[in-house]
Amino acid sequence: MEKIQTKILILCIAGIVAIVPVITQAIGISASPATLSVQTKVGKEGTARFTITNPSTEVGLFEAYPEEFETEITLVPSRFVLEAGEKREVLVRARGREVGALRTAIAVEAQALGVPAEGVGGGVRLPFSLEVTAGTPLFSAVFLSGAWRLLPWLLLGALTVFFLIRRVSLFTLKRGFHKSTL
Repeated sequence: MEKIQTKILILCIAGIVAIVPVITQAIGISASPATLSVQTKVGKEGTARFTITNPSTEVGLFEAYPEEFETEITLVPSRFVLEAGEKREVLVRARGREVGALRTAIAVEAQALGVPAEGVGGGVRLPFSLEVTAGTPLFSAVFLSGAWRLLPWLLLGALTVFFLIRRVSLFTLKRGFHKSTL
């Protein structure tokens, strides 16, 4: 009788061990780089990229989105499927409407494909910063860059070209006038 109880116990334990992996499927997720930063001017678009990897043995459905500032930050693609061990690059597009800094996180969530109720999802948060600066007018950009040192040479060159063109055109006009009077 004791042998039968032992065999039943062993069968029950084996059954539980066989069922547990099906119930507790987990999907993995890996992201690089660990943080994202974009610098741009007011009204201009800046971009950054990050790579998502599925390190698990399951196929997963991945969704990426900004936790805040959804109107300023767009992710392409925002939903995608990754096979086991597969990678996907995600493009982050950000546009600042005014000068300043935005700080939030890009969330990426993963769920086992096909059986979301039975699987355990995973996720990562990537810190994200958007630095927006004012656009500089042309003349102030020239002076800020140090190109103003070339200004005298540019003026001298422009004046030289102007006088050469004037001289040639006057010579051509005078020559044409003398030929017509002969």
